[in-house]
Amino acid sequence: MLKLPAAFITKYQHLLGDRAESFLASFQSEPVAAFRLNPLKNLQDYGDLSKKHPVSWNPENGRYGKISGQSDAFLTGVVYSQEASAQFVARVVDAAANECVLDLAAAPGGKTTQMAADMQNQGLLVANEINFGRAKILSQNIERMGINNCLVTCEKPDALADLFPNYFDKILLDAPCSGEGMFRKDPNAIDYWHPDYNDECAHRQKEILKSVLLMLKPGGQLIYSTCTFAPEEDEQVIAWLLSEYPDLQLLPINKPEGIEDGRPDWADHNPELKKTARLWPDKLQGEGHFVAKLVKATDEPTDSQTKLLKSNLNKKDLPVIRTFFKESRLSFPLDRLFEFADYVYLFPEGCPPIKGLRVLRLGLQLGQLKKNRFVPSQSLAMSLIPADSAEINRFELSDDQLKAYVHGDVIANLTVPLQKGWVLVTKKNNGLAFGRYSDHMIKNFYPKGLRTTLHD
Repeated sequence: MLKLPAAFITKYQHLLGDRAESFLASFQSEPVAAFRLNPLKNLQDYGDLSKKHPVSWNPENGRYGKISGQSDAFLTGVVYSQEASAQFVARVVDAAANECVLDLAAAPGGKTTQMAADMQNQGLLVANEINFGRAKILSQNIERMGINNCLVTCEKPDALADLFPNYFDKILLDAPCSGEGMFRKDPNAIDYWHPDYNDECAHRQKEILKSVLLMLKPGGQLIYSTCTFAPEEDEQVIAWLLSEYPDLQLLPINKPEGIEDGRPDWADHNPELKKTARLWPDKLQGEGHFVAKLVKATDEPTDSQTKLLKSNLNKKDLPVIRTFFKESRLSFPLDRLFEFADYVYLFPEGCPPIKGLRVLRLGLQLGQLKKNRFVPSQSLAMSLIPADSAEINRFELSDDQLKAYVHGDVIANLTVPLQKGWVLVTKKNNGLAFGRYSDHMIKNFYPKGLRTTLHD
């Protein structure tokens, strides 16, 4: 049985009145598992997953159920395990192709990868995470999901604000918060809670928002979300924003059944606060969330930077890269290739200069230059859908061969005709990794850090 702090119980009994009993009882229920289908992948062979019960506010790709980390759907990035209420946030953002979007506190990547799918891998998506360890996890999830329009950074908000004044069409701040809405999913979060914790979090959220607003274009949208129930971090933060920044106004949010209006009576009684959204675990199948959508006035001057990143491709490396493109039957615009150490990246269209930025991922990592040869990367393999690259040299794994390959074994005694050299290894027509084919055998290049033993 989940033990909630006495002060927490008293607080919400006061705030919710007769509602408090069902609200507090919901913490004793099991969290509801959910996942998203990835439209950037080939989903034709995953009808069984598509038929699972849809998440009502994300019916196209959101589904209820658990996903095994050993399934081919997980290994090829077809699915992402994401709590249902969290999926609502990206629906509110409604990122579109060719927009310039910032996810400021992005790890582990659920909302980032959902927005990238909405953008159809077009435009610029900057995913930032201040903690380097969490930023690495973010980058790995972006790779698995086959995303190529994302710049992953590890910076403080004020440092980003110096580099991106009036820059973004949309900014999502899924703010660091007290995490009350995740108590039943992560009971350890209860240990951090104390009566002053909500005020401490609200102070930090306001400091971050000061930097956020410097980066938002006139006419741009700020989507603020938390996974807490606390008015101090929810309605009261939005009330503060509206008071301190008169160029901001709230936008209405479409609220499917079960999602409630915000509570003006928990802040300054501004009726506009009803436009915000609250997700309560006793009212829907999901955890606790709060979401607000604001727009910045368009009548102020803008001094946003217009400089773009330029290719720094070394001419001496060009023949090696061209040879790989020819042999693999792939093609990428040379004017968007960037060398970072020995690695070659395809940076997103509209990518800004990266000088002064701590960058973990510069769009799509294509591969590594090694002594006059080019070794394709795992990122490139995960981004490829053979149906979109019909001429690519590839090999479709059986279930037994999948187990062998992710374990690190070679695939031997092949009788299918393959071109000698690099081959894309696929499962259900989605890229899994690259291998090297010769003499009826595919040498294994599945990254050692990803290798695992699959169990029946």
